[in-house]
Amino acid sequence: MPRAAREQLILDVAGAAFARHGYHAASMDEIAGQADVSKPMVYSYFGSKEHLYLAYIERTGRQLLDRLEHAAGAEDLPLERLRARITEFLAFVEEHRDGWRVLFAEAASSRPLADEVADLRSRIVAAVRRMVQEAGLEISAEAADGMAHAIVGAGESLANWWLERASVPRELVVDWYVKLVQAAVVAAAAGP
Repeated sequence: MPRAAREQLILDVAGAAFARHGYHAASMDEIAGQADVSKPMVYSYFGSKEHLYLAYIERTGRQLLDRLEHAAGAEDLPLERLRARITEFLAFVEEHRDGWRVLFAEAASSRPLADEVADLRSRIVAAVRRMVQEAGLEISAEAADGMAHAIVGAGESLANWWLERASVPRELVVDWYVKLVQAAVVAAAAGP
């Protein structure tokens, strides 16, 4: 198997282990065994358990950001872009439950891991801030920044809630989140 494909396989297996057991309890022996590679090979690819975890966070975060940024075209109306991006966000959460749990449901407990998750959140907030500013409303930079943080926080919380309720259809959750974001952005644009 080519090295790049093996790395992706190890990352997939590691993500499932981190989601199932948490960072500290996940076993490198288990990850190596499920990836059908030796433990020394996992270490030769990633150097340490922490670097493996960070590589998984980076890959998953990059995938999420790419999907959000490419979910809609510039020619789409603002509401269409919003709905497309929220639909893509919740599709990502649904398709990558392990990745979502590792990124957001499990609070990273050691400093470098917490820093990496915080950096990813900052990049997501920046992307959402750009989306808010592209909505075509008169909104201050400070209001756009505040709304971006609120939207990301609400999205994380809603996604975690939804993962525990498989019977709730994604489209219904998309509708709720679209309405919430619309209301927040319109309120911020209206001013004090």
